[in-house]
Amino acid sequence: MAKRRRFTPEFKAELVFEVLSGVSSQAEVCRRHNLNENQLSEWKRHLLEN
Repeated sequence: MAKRRRFTPEFKAELVFEVLSGVSSQAEVCRRHNLNENQLSEWKRHLLEN
């Protein structure tokens, strides 16, 4: 079984801001960091709510 990865709040915010600023698309960021797009969407939703 693979070890669960943990991401810092700073790392999550960095990826979300990269997408929101238009530097990269959400799909590009997810491919580059081996993330599911739903996970990044959840981080984005959480960041924008708070």
